[in-house]
Amino acid sequence: MKFNKKPTTLEEQVSLLESRGVKIDNDAAMQILSQVNYYRFCGYGLYFEEFDDNGTRLDRFLPDTTFNRIYGLYLWDEKLRVFLQKYLGRFEVLFRSILNYVMVTETQNPFWFMDGNLFANSIDLNTLKQECIDALERAVDNNELSAMHFRATYTESDVPPCWILSEFLSFGKWSKVLGALKFQSHIKMVASRLKAPPHDIVSWVRSLVILRNRCAHHGRLWGYRFKIKPSRTPSMQRFLLENGAVGSLIYILHDLLSTDRTAQLEMAASFNALIECCPENFEKNLGLPKNFKL
Repeated sequence: MKFNKKPTTLEEQVSLLESRGVKIDNDAAMQILSQVNYYRFCGYGLYFEEFDDNGTRLDRFLPDTTFNRIYGLYLWDEKLRVFLQKYLGRFEVLFRSILNYVMVTETQNPFWFMDGNLFANSIDLNTLKQECIDALERAVDNNELSAMHFRATYTESDVPPCWILSEFLSFGKWSKVLGALKFQSHIKMVASRLKAPPHDIVSWVRSLVILRNRCAHHGRLWGYRFKIKPSRTPSMQRFLLENGAVGSLIYILHDLLSTDRTAQLEMAASFNALIECCPENFEKNLGLPKNFKL
């Protein structure tokens, strides 16, 4: 079908919501829509819409749906993203440190990530090398002192050692490096340092990378389902955590912070306080059981 929708004014957007049953008692509705974007706002409105038995939208909202309720849910989801970004950051630094410590001490090679004998065929070392060079150059451009010192001192080396590169290569790239390791003994060592199940660590880290990217780009978490689903432990199944929903990833992140007990306790307290003030029933939309707490 050819796209032929025309843009609407803020006044028209408010009128459209009202015509579909949204009660707008907020004089700032147009200002909010100008800041949030109508399309983004309606992503949260889906929770309040009516659907037929086949799951088709009926273009009308449930009784007692107000603009303020939808906006309140939007603001709460924003708090959830900020909360997750903080603790995803704590885990990312922890993971990069442990992965490189394990591999450099095992191989005694500061450039272990360039050793093709350590990897399966799922990674292209030429591509990885270029990504490492690009990461270093970006760090130099950003006036990172360690990168600038390396570039000025070691003029015959394109790639820095892992303890420098650890700071500049992305979380996503390091997760792919972990997943491409050939020897299970190395993966088990990393998992052991993280106190994580060795058969789940690769899947878990990759899932947290995807969650981190969604949070970084301000994506909606409420009601969202991730296509790549992490492997599940018996405890996750026992807690009835829905795979693919953000709730299971929150559980995984909390579990993986066990080696940083302070961060783990902080995360639990912050999440439990956040879930207490959730303005709507969260079970289905976060994939968590009723009364769930970390």
